[in-house]
Amino acid sequence: MRLTKLNRMYILSFLFTLHISLSAYVNSTFLTKFISEKYVGLLYTVASIITIVLLSQSSSILKYFGNRKLILWLLSINFVAIFFLIKSSSSNLIAISFISMITTNTLVALCLDIFIEHFGSSASIGKTRGIYLTVTNFAWMLSPLITTSLITQNSGYITVYIVAFVTVIITTLGLFMSVKKFKDKTYKRTPFFETYKYLKTNRHMLAITIINFILQFFFAWMVVYTPIYLHQHIGLNWGQIGVIFTVMLAPFVLFGIPNGILIDKYHVSKRSLLFIGFIIIGLSTLSIPFIHTKSVAIWALVLFLTRTGASLIETTSEIYFFTHVKEEDAYLLGVFRDMVPVAYIVAPLISTALFIFLPFKYLFIALGFIVLCGLYYVPQLKHNHEQTR
Repeated sequence: MRLTKLNRMYILSFLFTLHISLSAYVNSTFLTKFISEKYVGLLYTVASIITIVLLSQSSSILKYFGNRKLILWLLSINFVAIFFLIKSSSSNLIAISFISMITTNTLVALCLDIFIEHFGSSASIGKTRGIYLTVTNFAWMLSPLITTSLITQNSGYITVYIVAFVTVIITTLGLFMSVKKFKDKTYKRTPFFETYKYLKTNRHMLAITIINFILQFFFAWMVVYTPIYLHQHIGLNWGQIGVIFTVMLAPFVLFGIPNGILIDKYHVSKRSLLFIGFIIIGLSTLSIPFIHTKSVAIWALVLFLTRTGASLIETTSEIYFFTHVKEEDAYLLGVFRDMVPVAYIVAPLISTALFIFLPFKYLFIALGFIVLCGLYYVPQLKHNHEQTR
């Protein structure tokens, strides 16, 4: 059976996400070999600042290169960066390579978004985004078991990066063959202040962007500090953590497509789904510091609940956003995707400052209250029938 271009993009998105997710939960621990755990987040901050600068110029960059050529260049930089993470013993070169990898990860995701939007149908946005998120999150769910298996069998992190390197090479070749004749639309170039003015005028779009920021803030905080907390403070080994993280990430696979169907077919209110999501994610995160057991089942359940809320927020916010923008609105897509690097700037800075006043475990109480702030923005969204696409 001949694969459609959209299905090819799903497969390639899975492969690229697998590359990201394989190393995501060991990056912070790997970096502690070269830098204090209190300052690991600052490398994410530097990478995020660079990413934001590049995303702010996304329309101009896309207009100059085109989406196909740009993504191939970014992937090339990405696998060179991983190569040096594997081979180098210099802390400076590792820092530069790590920053390059993190930066290009986000930019490649932007390019993939444009491909998905281009090849997808405007009549089934919920289904398209639901499948896309389910496919990519399936990679996230698989990766902890793969990663921990690689670490425990090979007694080190380098094997994880080797597998990630191979995955990026395959993704690059697949994209090179799959979109040979991609025709770019005219990307709108909108200055920063005009974009800000647009968001200020269209408050529902500002609200969904802030909701996305809060979700990415949660991810940034959790990705950096959960592995350190479970491994170095609770005392769990990587085999146990792998099982916990696999269960933890299951909601993204289980609930993505059903959530899209609820919105597309049954017209369930996006605001209601977001409200439920924030309640679940907030309360379950607040419970983390009060759990002292080494029980894999309990930790898996608690973290499963945090991602159940996150899954509802992620799928619903993506569907809402892509209901109100078009493929050529790269400047709005750039702002929406900006929330990933912005979160990786703000979250480490706040958490690093909190280290001065709080023990490690209370970082999760602070995170729980921050996440619950998302409830303020949900009522500012439009109802399901109010679409501007």
